[in-house]
Amino acid sequence: MKIVLPILFVCFCCFASAQRNYFYGVVKDSATHEVMIGVHIQNTDAGSLTSTNERGAFKMPAMVGDTLVLSSVGHKTLYWIADSTWFNEEVVAFFLPVNTIYLDEVVVGEFPEYERFKDLVIKEQPMDTTFQIFGVPKVAMDPYPQLEKSQYLNPIFVFFHPVSAIHHSISKKEKEKRQMQQIRKNKHITTKAHLKFTREWVAENTQLEGDKLTSFIAYCDFSVEYLASATLFGIQQRMLDLLPQFLDEYEEG
Repeated sequence: MKIVLPILFVCFCCFASAQRNYFYGVVKDSATHEVMIGVHIQNTDAGSLTSTNERGAFKMPAMVGDTLVLSSVGHKTLYWIADSTWFNEEVVAFFLPVNTIYLDEVVVGEFPEYERFKDLVIKEQPMDTTFQIFGVPKVAMDPYPQLEKSQYLNPIFVFFHPVSAIHHSISKKEKEKRQMQQIRKNKHITTKAHLKFTREWVAENTQLEGDKLTSFIAYCDFSVEYLASATLFGIQQRMLDLLPQFLDEYEEG
C-alpha cells in the first residue's frame, strides 16, 4: 500500500500536466524595456514554478484560465490570467513596473530636526500597490488583516497573546470587521467566477442562443465557489456533459 500511493500520485500529476500546453514568454522592465533575469514565474493552478534565463525568457505549462504570478526583487508582483492567444504567439511579453514608494517631502536642517524626520518616516503608511490581477478588478488589501477564529483560538496564540485572544473573542467591533472581510472575500470570488462563466463563452462552446442559452445557464446551476476554483477546462467538460440531458428535457418541455 505504501508503494502504490506514491505511484498513483505520480500518475495523477502526469495526467494533470498532460492537459496543459507550453507557451513561451519574456519578461521586461516596463520603463526601460530591458529583459529581466531571474524573475520568478509561478502557475498557481498547476503548481509549476520557473524563472527567466539570461535572455529574460521562460517556458511554462498552462491552460486558459490559469493564474500566473510574476515577481522580482525591486519590482511589483503582478498576476496574469492565461489567455487563449498566448498559445498562438511565438513569445508572450510581460512587463514589470518598478516598485517605488514615495514619502512626503521633509526638510532636514539642524540636528534637532532629525527626531521630527525620523518620526515622520516611522508614521508614514505608504499605499499598498503590489497586488494586481490583470482582467480582475483590483482588490483592496487590508494593512491590518483580521484574524480568523481558528487563528485567535489557536492554543499557541492564546498562550503568547492571552489578552488579544480574549479581545478577538468577545469584541463586537472585531466580529463586525471579520464579517466585512468575509463580504470582501466573497465579492472577489464572485467577480472571478463571473469572468470565467460568461454568457458569450457558454454560447461559443454550446452553439446555443436566445432563451435556450439562458435556460441552459440556469440548468447548469454551478456554484460561485466551484466556478472560482475550477479551471476553464473542467468547467467546459462538466457543462458539455450536462448539455445532451438538457436538450432532451428542453425539447420535451
